[in-house]
Amino acid sequence: MGHGAYIRVYSIAWHMDWLRLVKEDLLKAKIVKIKQDGRSYDYIVNPLSSGVPAIPSEALWGCAYEIGRLLDIRSADKIMAPEAMGFHIGAALSMVTGLPLLMIRKRPYFLEGEIKVEKSTAYEKSYMYINGLQKREKIVLVDSIIATGGTLSAIIKAISSAGCKVIDCGVVIERVGLHGVEVVEKETGIRVKTLLKVDVIQGKVILKD
Repeated sequence: MGHGAYIRVYSIAWHMDWLRLVKEDLLKAKIVKIKQDGRSYDYIVNPLSSGVPAIPSEALWGCAYEIGRLLDIRSADKIMAPEAMGFHIGAALSMVTGLPLLMIRKRPYFLEGEIKVEKSTAYEKSYMYINGLQKREKIVLVDSIIATGGTLSAIIKAISSAGCKVIDCGVVIERVGLHGVEVVEKETGIRVKTLLKVDVIQGKVILKD
């Protein structure tokens, strides 16, 4: 592979549901309504996508294993993940693949070459910052959840403008009702790969096939 050890698991791994804990936590998740600019947004509060309550280590390992199988890891130079709730996914994937992790921050450091990313989501407009990206690097981008697609679209465009390429993008949880996967593909040409599809119906999380 060229970047250290690839994912190593015992043969029993092929017979396990590595996302079982994530699914169970999603079905128990609280839904919080966030109001912004006259709009209301249903926010899923669960360990993986919000950090509340604590994230089980087994869930992190399961996400890293499944995301690693899903994405084109072998062709990548770096993993990138946005603050805050992409960090643990990126870190777990980095540990099992050997690829270095570059984190996209919400705070500027005013370093030379810093890239400012303007993003718009269902409930806010804000900025993120990228440091340490080198020309012509091939990037695998990961996050815990995709809703409207605003964050990932903005990041992919910024990476491309910097002379690099997102070769693959993976997210654990997809909010299918908000069509973020379709938005990202339309705006960037990148099809976001997801492990679990969910919807929020009458205040409850529903797992989709």
